[in-house]
Amino acid sequence: MIFLTGATGYVGRHVLQRLRTRGTPVRCLALPGDPVNPSGPGVEVVRADLLDEQALVPLGHGVSTVVHAAALMLPNRADRIHATNVEGTRHLLAAARGWGAGRFVYVSAVSAVYAEKNYYGRSKAEAERLVIDSGLDYTILRPTMVYGPDGGLHFAQLVRLLRRIPLVTPILGSGSARLQPVWIGDVVDAIERVLDNPKAVKRTYGVSGATVVRFDELCRRICAEAGLRRVQFRVPLSLLRTIARVAAQLPGSFLTPEALSGLSQDATLDHSVFQAECGYFPLDIDAGLRRALGRR
Repeated sequence: MIFLTGATGYVGRHVLQRLRTRGTPVRCLALPGDPVNPSGPGVEVVRADLLDEQALVPLGHGVSTVVHAAALMLPNRADRIHATNVEGTRHLLAAARGWGAGRFVYVSAVSAVYAEKNYYGRSKAEAERLVIDSGLDYTILRPTMVYGPDGGLHFAQLVRLLRRIPLVTPILGSGSARLQPVWIGDVVDAIERVLDNPKAVKRTYGVSGATVVRFDELCRRICAEAGLRRVQFRVPLSLLRTIARVAAQLPGSFLTPEALSGLSQDATLDHSVFQAECGYFPLDIDAGLRRALGRR
């Protein structure tokens, strides 16, 4: 039995679909008030909050493996992100030890290894340390920017921005940050590959795509694939920081100083060790964008 968190999120629901396809019994953790019900054949849904450590205790009967894909991202407040990503992980690790689950797969993020971390990146790095020190047979996976049909979060926001603004594409900052977007199917494949592979125990892997592109080039490729004719222009980071300080006061704004901290940083990860040890061969960006934006 696999215990899956984050099953109502973008990555989690694709993981659930794969596990169901291969006939693996899954117990999904969902928040008590979450309207999404990830039920289906071979799927059991239990409702609890990761912040309630005692509520997790009775949920692990028969669980041998935990896949922890739940996370809270920007633009949520720093205290909420820390509570969910750090304390929630701490509680789940304690529960997993109590259940006797020998295997723990943690879905982290590339931002955990940024040179300059925002509070989301710091929360993922701290959670990684908890996993490493847990005493469980863990694997940590660090996806880069996840993309696919209608997601992940940052890719979907970028596509919406490119589609909504006519004629031009605003490039935030220099546009020179190097990205390595990863197709959602490859993220799911990565999780599946480490589940039963003894080589993956107590290992941390970068889960990245086959193509490294600059941010401005990624925007060009998305526009080309989506049939959008746009002219790029650059918005200086100094101006963006001023705007972000104001925008941060608006509820749910994604343009915040914390979000801007990643714009000038490379978000690439070497997946060669993962490839050698687990047979991970990701999709290239052009093939992935054709799938993500509706072409095959």
